[in-house]
Amino acid sequence: MRPVSVIPVQTSGRAETDEAPRRALLGAPEVLLGTPARRRLVVIALVGIVYFAGLTVALHLDWHPQGLPGYRYLGVVALVAAATADRWPLETLTNVSLVTAYVCLGPLPPAIYGLYVRPPESLVPLAVVTFLIIAGRGPVFAPAATFGTLAALVIVPWKDIVEAFMEHRPVSEALLLDTDTDRSIVFGEVVACALVVLFAVMLRRQRQATAELATKNRELTELRAAEVARIAEHERARIARDVHDEVAHHVAALVIRAQAALRVADRQPEQLALAMRDITEGGQDVLARIRTVVRMLKSAPVDAAPPTVRPFDADLEVLLDRVRSIGYEVDSSVHVGPDLPTPQRTAMLRVVQESLTNIMLHSSAREVTVRVEETPLLWTVTVTDPGPSHERFPDVPRGGSGIPSMTDRVALLGGRVDSGRVFAGSGWSVSAELPRLTATRGASARRRLESGRLGAGRLGRQEGAA
Repeated sequence: MRPVSVIPVQTSGRAETDEAPRRALLGAPEVLLGTPARRRLVVIALVGIVYFAGLTVALHLDWHPQGLPGYRYLGVVALVAAATADRWPLETLTNVSLVTAYVCLGPLPPAIYGLYVRPPESLVPLAVVTFLIIAGRGPVFAPAATFGTLAALVIVPWKDIVEAFMEHRPVSEALLLDTDTDRSIVFGEVVACALVVLFAVMLRRQRQATAELATKNRELTELRAAEVARIAEHERARIARDVHDEVAHHVAALVIRAQAALRVADRQPEQLALAMRDITEGGQDVLARIRTVVRMLKSAPVDAAPPTVRPFDADLEVLLDRVRSIGYEVDSSVHVGPDLPTPQRTAMLRVVQESLTNIMLHSSAREVTVRVEETPLLWTVTVTDPGPSHERFPDVPRGGSGIPSMTDRVALLGGRVDSGRVFAGSGWSVSAELPRLTATRGASARRRLESGRLGAGRLGRQEGAA
């Protein structure tokens, strides 16, 4: 096979250079409207341009109110107040309130008599400031109280009301602002001022609700990310446990079988051929198991038939025969019923398998005792060897995942695993206990679910036949 040479290619950077102006052009609106304060000023400027452009068009068409200078005055004050209300809310409220009170209630100097600004229209800048402060992050009571007080003093004809009261005339006469205007105008102006405050409060609450929802959404996103990370970590641990359980025992048995054959190869050459045949078959079994695990990880089976489950003692005997084939004497005792649930069955087999693997790797004993018992409350598994301890592969780093794997499997089913030395400190024992109550409840729930599905299927068939 001819070698393939890879020639590194260097980019001149021209593409990035050509891309820079386009990115700058696309990013111009973001630079211009980057912060909320900057966007606010841009909107205020656009509103001011539209407002004064409308006044100019009205002037050229001879279609404008009599007090055009007054409307210009109101526009300038409202725009300046809107621009400063977010940065200095209380200061802006105070200044605009003083200007409004002076224009509406105080004596106007002769220089600005030509403004033709009536008191109700002069409330517009203060209404704008009140709306922006309440709808934003500012206080609520101070703007509402100030605006309500000035609106009541400006709109309601208090002087005429007091004079009518002093002269014992009907108060309704005092509510007539002009000869052609009735008191409904006063009512409409009061309602308009109240709506300004009401809409501001509603917008403020809507913004607060939106901010709270955004905060909760962010928290939920963080919780979801943490949950995904936890599930991924759990899945990685499960995959590592499955791979370890499927491979470690078989590889340890193969290595020990090869070592035993090499020790007697000079005296008994036929044992070497027999060992090589066993190693070949065992290696093929390991490869098949690895392929099965990889296939399961790649994709879940769709509409696959459930695997055939052999009796527990049959699978256990396969493990024990593998250990016997490499020279161990196994004393086994199995007393379990035929209704052993699959999760408990798998966990008990893994405990025996991992215990045998540890004996092959860390003990020089040639005898193994396996006890599997069933009581009304527990399933118990006990694997012991007389020792003494002996590391067959001292160069391999210690701290494997055998005992943690067994502990995790059994703990997920509500049980526990105990391990320690026996026989005056020379041997080792592994004992696992799995409760039957949890398994019975789970099996009962599964049977109820299956019976419910079967009953629903029968009912559907009966209805279809009817």
